[in-house]
Amino acid sequence: MSGNPHLNGCDYLMLGFDYELRKRGFAGNSCQIVLELKSAISASMLQERLRTLATQYPILNSRQGGLFLPQWKLPGHAEPARVHVHREAVGRGEAIMNAPLGVSEGELARVDLIERDNGKMTLVFTWAHALMDAVGAEHFLAALGHPELPLPSVKMTAPARPKLSLPARCKLAWKNLYQFDKFCEAAPRSLGFRHREAALKLRHRIEKFSIDETAQIRANAVRLCGMLGDAQYHATVSVLELHRLHQRLARASPSYVLPMPVGLRPKGGAEPLFSNQVTMLMIQFLPEHLDSVEHAIATLKAQTQDAMRNGLLESGVMLSELFRFLPLPLYMAIVKQGLRGEICSVFYGDTASVNPLLTNFLGAEVEDFAHIAAVTPSPGVGVIYYYFRGELRVTVLSLAPVLNEAEAAEFATGLRTRLLNP
Repeated sequence: MSGNPHLNGCDYLMLGFDYELRKRGFAGNSCQIVLELKSAISASMLQERLRTLATQYPILNSRQGGLFLPQWKLPGHAEPARVHVHREAVGRGEAIMNAPLGVSEGELARVDLIERDNGKMTLVFTWAHALMDAVGAEHFLAALGHPELPLPSVKMTAPARPKLSLPARCKLAWKNLYQFDKFCEAAPRSLGFRHREAALKLRHRIEKFSIDETAQIRANAVRLCGMLGDAQYHATVSVLELHRLHQRLARASPSYVLPMPVGLRPKGGAEPLFSNQVTMLMIQFLPEHLDSVEHAIATLKAQTQDAMRNGLLESGVMLSELFRFLPLPLYMAIVKQGLRGEICSVFYGDTASVNPLLTNFLGAEVEDFAHIAAVTPSPGVGVIYYYFRGELRVTVLSLAPVLNEAEAAEFATGLRTRLLNP
């Protein structure tokens, strides 16, 4: 890899979220993949594998810089991500999630191994979201656990797009700003910090579904959304349960804005590896859209079709590309101003099927898998959907000052029930 790679617009947005979280006292915008291993692996072997990849990809130890265009400042030499070994302890997983990465010092990834009393082991891979998205992280972790798997040659540029003049770029980006203006006619309102005495930390819960339950959920998705409707069904159920949560907590919102990530990589591809190759399709639900799952799905489909017809995906990419020239504090102020202080109503992710190579890691069978991510104080709630060995998993994320454990558990249970019985 030569030269200092530039951050694209979504990379910079993730760095902005990191700034926002740290400013508010949280650990930052880190993501995790957790592997439950049937047997222990060698920490020294893992460290050596990381050393090899760090030499090949010095971006793993770079720092963000650049006066007018944000870029990764590559170090003269690359140190591998640190491998920490822990003994089994109550709350260890939550403690690891809430331990900040030293992003400004070049720590963009970390590996924690938790030795279990039964001879098994938990591997926790933590990375800065500005470095790469979930697809890239799964592929990188697969290569880490399978030394014979070559990583793709790294080209940090975004997929080729039409070259436009500055006025044409601004006109395209304006479509996205106009959409936010329309959203503000019924601006969303997050739950807010209802438990201000709580520690400033992220919590998560994982709902696991059996093969039979997953088949039932997929049948519901086909019946209500069509053959390609898994993500649409998951997103709609998430908003319906979010609306119910707001009602239950007497925090009614005039609307709910859902960001649906849309991948920009060629289908099935992993290049560029160290980059966030996604944009956001923004959907707004009014309370009257949420009187039934059928009405909510119809609303989502209509707005999705309208967004595709009006080029809002390209508009969102262009807006983020233009905004990345701004200093982070100003950038985040503008992002929040777009929805009158809100970022969205719930963080939503759907990574589909887990990389099939992640059923084995350095010779150890992977018994279970989890995706975990940070959420910003507004909204303070998020959900991630993914399939492991054909079984659906849902990670429910919440900040402790926003939802206490009982409220988060009830929200997760509601999601489970509605997925199975819409």
